[in-house]
Order: sequence, then C-alpha cells, then structure tokens
Amino acid sequence: MKGIEFKGKAIEYFGIWLANILLTVVTIGIFSAWAKVRRLKYFYNNTNILENSFAYHATGWQIFKGRLIAFIVIIILGIGSSYIPVFSFVSFIIIFFLSPFIINSSLRFNARMVSYRNIRFNWHGNYKQTLLYFVLGPVISFFSLGFLQPLFTKFYYTYYANNHSYGTSRFSADTTIKQYYIDSFKSGFLPALIIFYSIIVYTIWDIANLIEWNFDYIDTIFNDYSNGFEILFFIMIPIIFITNFIYRIFARNMLLRATILSNSNNNEISANFDSTLNPATYLWIIITNAIIIPITLGLMSPWAQIRFYKYLSYSTKIEIIGDLNIFLDTEKKNLSSLGEEYSEMEGIEVNI
Repeated sequence: MKGIEFKGKAIEYFGIWLANILLTVVTIGIFSAWAKVRRLKYFYNNTNILENSFAYHATGWQIFKGRLIAFIVIIILGIGSSYIPVFSFVSFIIIFFLSPFIINSSLRFNARMVSYRNIRFNWHGNYKQTLLYFVLGPVISFFSLGFLQPLFTKFYYTYYANNHSYGTSRFSADTTIKQYYIDSFKSGFLPALIIFYSIIVYTIWDIANLIEWNFDYIDTIFNDYSNGFEILFFIMIPIIFITNFIYRIFARNMLLRATILSNSNNNEISANFDSTLNPATYLWIIITNAIIIPITLGLMSPWAQIRFYKYLSYSTKIEIIGDLNIFLDTEKKNLSSLGEEYSEMEGIEVNI
C-alpha cells in the first residue's frame, strides 16, 4: 500500500494564510467564507493519489449563504429567548430535531464539493440513523457511564464510512463491537471512565447517607467533599481527554483497515485502505503545535497546519486493485445516466 502524498509547503501556504487573515479582518469576518475555500483548495490540490490530486469545488458565496442563514437564525433565537421565556425550550426542541437534517446537508455538501479525477464524492445518510448515531448516541453514551461508548463509536464510525460514496461506488467497512471495546481498554479510555464515574457515584451515595444522618450539617458536608471533587476533576479530566484521544486514533486505524471501495458495476473491490497513525507521534505533533503557535504569536500556524496534514496524509494508505482507468470510465458512464445532485448547505463539521 502507498501513503497519500501531500506536496504542500509551509512557505507557500504562509502567503495564503496571511492574506486570508488580513482580508477577513478588513471585511469584519465576511471574507472568512472565501478564506475557507482558498485554504481547502490549497490542501486538496496538493493531496495526491497516484500522481493525481483532489479538487475542491465550493465557492465562497455558497459557504457565505449558509453562514448568513445560521447567523440570522441565531439572532432570532437570541431575541426570542429574551422576550419569551418558553421560547428557549421550544427552540431547543426544534433545533434538536432539525440537527440530523442539518448534519446530513452539511456532510453531503462537504462530500459533493470534493472530486478526484473529475468524479465527486457523496453522502447518503438518512434522518433516522443520523439522529440516533450523531445526536442521541453521545447522550446515551454519557448516561451509560461510558459503558456504551465503544458501542456507539462503532455505530458512528461504520455509519460514517458506509454512507460515503465515490461516484456511484460505495465505501463499506465491516468491524465488530468487540474490536472497539478491546481498543477502549488498550487506550485506557474505558477504565478511566469507569474509575471516574465510580468515584462520583460512590461520593454522591456517601453524601446522601451523611445528609440523612446529619441533616443539620449539610453545608459542612458539601464543603468537605467539594475539595475532593476539585482534585478528582483536576486529575481525571486530563486523563480521560488523553485516553479518549488515543482511543479515537485506534478506532480510526481499525476503521480504515476494514474499509473498501467496491465497483458499483460488478461489486468487485476497487480499493483497500489502511491507517498507521501512531498515538505518541500524533500527540507529539498536536502538543508541540499548540506550544509553538502561541509562542510565535501565530506566525508558525501555517507550518503547524502543513506539518499535521502531511503526517495525516502519510499515515493514510490506499491500494488500488485492478485497472483504475476502467473503474473511472464505468463511474463516469453511471453518473451521466443518473445525473448529479448538488447541495448548498455548509456548516457543521463531522468527521473521524
């Protein structure tokens, strides 16, 4: 398998980055939509597979329209909440049930705006599954005290992979729940969650018992335990954050190794994938970037972005099976007979 090649250079990207910042400031943020297009075009145009680069087709106006609509909605919600008390609750319910539609529109837009050798990607998710895996899943995982986190990670990742396509050919990934639970233990994420929630549950139970027998000393009891909670959060939250980070790298590697692209014409495998992200290297890049950028007052931000993206590309492998040109010809023929659908709803970033 060959790693995806990224040919971008920090010195080249620095000019784009600086111009984007200056124009965004001068236009009071309006140019940010066009800045995003310029940034993504640079990264996609310099990302190569078999000497052919990706292309990004969105325009600044398309992205600006989506942001303008979102801004107007936020203003309306803010004004409504200020004058109508029940408006906040009603708007929350509306947004909650609209969020799968927004997520699907955004994923479809982000996929449709990217092409490889003149064939575009697409997203085929539906409302019900997006609501379950992207919206309800994190909530259920939280209330399960972390025990269902690997289960919903599996659903989330495989749903994300299986509903993307390249032209008319679909990606698919076959993973097992067991693999996600094994990775959650290997990364230390699930043990950290179990310890964290167990301490909280035990402490609440202990406080409830003390209050029952010493009702006159409620303030004293809460004060005694407040310091313990502060120490618990100070120690455990960074551990949970880091182990979750490692766990998601394991999950990403596993997902890509199980992902294939099948030819829509004969269902034969056209491409296999692999991911060799190393958690230690990945964390080192993230941490050192986070240190270097503030020290240099942001001037090393282009270098940091190029460095991160180059490692991500190098660690993502692809193996083309068979004659790629035949596959591409088939895709173009299928697309011309089916027609192409375009969506103009950019906004929420959903990825793995």
